Amino acid sequence: MAIKRPAPAGKLVPINQPVDPADSSPRARIVDLADLTPDPKNARRRTERSHGMLSRSMGDFGAARSIVIDEAGVVLCGNGTVEAAASHGINRVLVIPTDGNTLVAVQRTDLNQTAKTGLALADNRSSDTSEFDGKMLAQLVEADQMLDISPWFTQDEFSALLNRDEAEPPDETQPSQKSGLEIKIAFEEQEAFDRFGSLLVQLAAALPEVDDLAERLAVVIEGHLERRR
Repeated sequence: MAIKRPAPAGKLVPINQPVDPADSSPRARIVDLADLTPDPKNARRRTERSHGMLSRSMGDFGAARSIVIDEAGVVLCGNGTVEAAASHGINRVLVIPTDGNTLVAVQRTDLNQTAKTGLALADNRSSDTSEFDGKMLAQLVEADQMLDISPWFTQDEFSALLNRDEAEPPDETQPSQKSGLEIKIAFEEQEAFDRFGSLLVQLAAALPEVDDLAERLAVVIEGHLERRR
């Protein structure tokens, strides 16, 4: 069951508000989620199942995992979390400026023990069902010669990602391109239709070496046309 949370109040601050470098402890601020920009070079892609898990977790437990953005509001880590938050109407982001020397923790004080366990499982499991985009990963490596991915990918793993993406089947949602002869036959009488059906049965028995029934019919038609010539 989703946790009911009161709507937050307060003034939103622009995401591009500058932070004083001299401030050793810059103040946190709240910005609009819509001000964040998804990473256009994100090499991690969510599967349908992963999207579902993130959405379910956000609906059941609310926002829990922190994300990482750069100084311009581009999401470096947590693009899927941002999408799930937006889908559940969570449109405010608490931004804490940091230079990487301080660990940022999200402290939840509203969860019972069952919700704590469920959140921990959901957080760990959802990351298992996403995958890397091999083509994007290759583009990142090619574009930045200083980028070293060897701590996270062996050469065999990197090659496997590239080979998998190259071997992906075509998008079945797109209409297929058909080639060859297309034949449409109209029957005015049931008797003619029945005779044609009998012919197809005979073709199936006469040309067992041809797997496709349409190809069998084409063989017969081509032979008939050849005899007429």
